[in-house]
Amino acid sequence: MTRIILFILIITGSVMAQDFELADYLNTKYESYKETTLNIRRFKHSDIVPLIERLKNNNLYKVNKAGTSAQGRDIYLISFGNGPTKVFLWSQMHGDEPSATMALFDIFNFLNSGDQKEFKDDLLKKLTIYVMPMVNPDGAEVFERRNSANIDINRDAVRQQTPEGRLLRSTFEGIKAKFGFNLHDQSPRYSVGNSHKAAALSFLAPTTSYEKGIDDVREGAIKLIGVMYRTLSNFIPGYIAKYSDEFEPRAFGDNFQKWGTSTILIESGGWKNDPEKQQIRKMNFIGILTALQSIASESYKNEPNSTYDSIPFNDKFIMDLLLKNLTYECGTTTQTIDIGINRDEVNKEGSKDFYYKSKIEDIGDLSVFYGYEETDLTGYEAVPGKVYEKEFSSVDELKKVNFNSLYEQGYTFVKVNSSEIIDAFIDLPINIITDKTFNANSRIVIEDNPNFVIKKDGIVKYAVINGFLHDLSNPDKNNGNGLKFPQ
Repeated sequence: MTRIILFILIITGSVMAQDFELADYLNTKYESYKETTLNIRRFKHSDIVPLIERLKNNNLYKVNKAGTSAQGRDIYLISFGNGPTKVFLWSQMHGDEPSATMALFDIFNFLNSGDQKEFKDDLLKKLTIYVMPMVNPDGAEVFERRNSANIDINRDAVRQQTPEGRLLRSTFEGIKAKFGFNLHDQSPRYSVGNSHKAAALSFLAPTTSYEKGIDDVREGAIKLIGVMYRTLSNFIPGYIAKYSDEFEPRAFGDNFQKWGTSTILIESGGWKNDPEKQQIRKMNFIGILTALQSIASESYKNEPNSTYDSIPFNDKFIMDLLLKNLTYECGTTTQTIDIGINRDEVNKEGSKDFYYKSKIEDIGDLSVFYGYEETDLTGYEAVPGKVYEKEFSSVDELKKVNFNSLYEQGYTFVKVNSSEIIDAFIDLPINIITDKTFNANSRIVIEDNPNFVIKKDGIVKYAVINGFLHDLSNPDKNNGNGLKFPQ
């Protein structure tokens, strides 16, 4: 018996080493496989169609039009491999969740290369892999979560009201895959438990009932996630979490698990200084390919369930900007407060780009929270911003202004008498008022847009404009956008 156990441990260790050897190679060589036409998150259906058309000319793939969206955009099913084990991957069920879609086209580029031939031959011999990128092309067109009828496709697994949901379910039923990969994005403000680390990736083996039991199907997902977690922890240690395991009876992942496919949810979260999620895209690329290797070799069967159990759950302890230990005069009292600020993206240019609109998320003792940007301002005072008295005739005139000089006097708003300003934002580090009757009453209260200056010994050292911190001693690093008022 001892010899048998030792043999199993040696074989398991050898397979695990092979899993990491591939992952390390993919990490090193990733840039040579990255699909360079998809460099930003806000790509559209028309951007991926030429890439799919290109696959039609490659004998490796079978490319079929699976159906159409509510607005008539084609939804494709791409398959490759001839093995007995079927795997189904689908992405961008939510139109504003594109990280994994980018990674899938990176995977196609890897498969098209002449690299790692032995691995690819084994994969294609043992697996048949089906990919449905961009399940919700209408949502992607406007970079919004829901489809054109404003229905969340991922809550349509049972009622089947959307053409996209009906197509996804019928495709699933036609494939009858052993494994499924449900590929999403989550808020970048999720943390790994109560820590300062953002949840770059969160995994879940969805439950099939409120009791959260584990049958053989769910256990397969649990074990495979364990493999992915161990592998990716070599590259982003401490930045991987587990998504909430509450049962959602309307969702596709929970139902696919219930209907016999071991389903793995992957949620792409946040990474500091990477708003386009290119690092997380890379982790999807590595994680999915090493998972496919583990399915082909069946090494996941040796992974203990305890690996999955050890992954901390998502929590929400991260904000975009956290200003700590500020003094603030409120009425007749002086308080020491932290100010937590979050920046929301607002679509512009037909959803091809965005601007930021920020709000004060919380005020007070925020010592349990963390920020992508954090500044300790002990000894500094927060003072609401003011409106500059002079009125500018145009944006061009405003561009000539030294903004530091405005900040130094406590100004966070200027008036512009111009009909040329039609957008709700301005690409300058100041807010503008276009209506003389508008009362720009800057306050430091929850839910308000954050616009104030920060003083030390009566001298302005920082300005907060629409939630972006501007350091007067280093103006070259100032970024962000102002807003137009009234909104």
